[in-house]
Amino acid sequence: MPNSVLDDDRIGLPTAGKAVTPPPSPAPAPVAEGEPLLREGETDLGRPPQVPADSRPLSDADLRQLREADEQQTLRDLAEAEELLVSDPSVRWVGWFAHPLAAALLVGTAGLLGLFLYSQILGILANLAAQPAWAQYAGYAGVGLCAAAVLYAMVRLLVLYVRLQRNRQLRLAGLEELNKRTRLRWLAHAKTAEAKLRVEEYLKGYPIQTEKERKKLVAVGVTPELAVQLAKVREELLDPAKFSGSGEWFERFRTGFQAKLDEAAASRINYWAKRTGLVTALAPNAMVDSAASLYFGFTLLSDLCQVYNLRTGHTGTAVLLGRVFFNSYLAGQLNEWEKLTEEQLNQLMAPHGPLYELTAARVFSKVGAKAASGMLNYFLLMRLGRFACRLLRPVG
Repeated sequence: MPNSVLDDDRIGLPTAGKAVTPPPSPAPAPVAEGEPLLREGETDLGRPPQVPADSRPLSDADLRQLREADEQQTLRDLAEAEELLVSDPSVRWVGWFAHPLAAALLVGTAGLLGLFLYSQILGILANLAAQPAWAQYAGYAGVGLCAAAVLYAMVRLLVLYVRLQRNRQLRLAGLEELNKRTRLRWLAHAKTAEAKLRVEEYLKGYPIQTEKERKKLVAVGVTPELAVQLAKVREELLDPAKFSGSGEWFERFRTGFQAKLDEAAASRINYWAKRTGLVTALAPNAMVDSAASLYFGFTLLSDLCQVYNLRTGHTGTAVLLGRVFFNSYLAGQLNEWEKLTEEQLNQLMAPHGPLYELTAARVFSKVGAKAASGMLNYFLLMRLGRFACRLLRPVG
């Protein structure tokens, strides 16, 4: 009988009790001289070896170049963030030429006003020289009073400019734009915290704690009721447990604190604008018009700086002073236009009869010309005050 089951080596048949011998492994392929050895399980049909041309470790110079590249990128990110967050609201153009142009405007308007006032004063002194002694003394006293009032307003504004801190207006729209950029989102969180800390310092330094400070605010239009509201909102803003996020905190600052300051500033602008219109309408000559416009312009700027407890930057100050000088020059020139308007009204009303000189028509022409001049000066000062408020707001 052939081989038994135990001796049967056919594939698939049970071999109980018999050790299975593995098949012999194939002999390794011969390796040609100069070829690299392959690891177990690899073939020579794979992709080419990924070996760098220079695999040496990084030197100190390489590490320094990498650090410098990271620092430059960080500086570019910071510059971009600053451009988005901080801008000078006094000018609408962008560039390094903003301040030189504003300074040139200030010098030009100041020189133009100086020449105009110089010619007006010479004319007044020449007219006074032909008057009696009592009229000369009264005229000299009036000129001196106008000069003293303007000088006082200028000195007061200068003192506030030196004492108050400069306004670095924060743009919330820039923070929102910064947060939309994924690459700069980390910087948006840091800048938001920095901006919030800056506004908190502004709130802590706002002069509303003592009775003396509140009296000073009352003198510039901040009523006692408004001061109580400001103190309450400030206490709320300085409590970190009141708000869940920075966006809610900034919105509360704008609507609860800054909006109250805007109300006081608007009241003060209206107060001084009415007086400017009235005084320039009643002024007897161009020099008084210009002096009154100068006094009210400087006084208004001083009051607004006290309301916000801030001052404008260099460019903003140059633009504001340029506007004050231009308004004053224009107020003096309006005196000549008043005469022209009065003459035109006289021609329109002259045919109404031979008794025209004794009727109210001549009075109407005179009053109409003066009223037009006063209204124009009123609107000029209103425009100046609104522009100053835009520069002085802590958050734009």
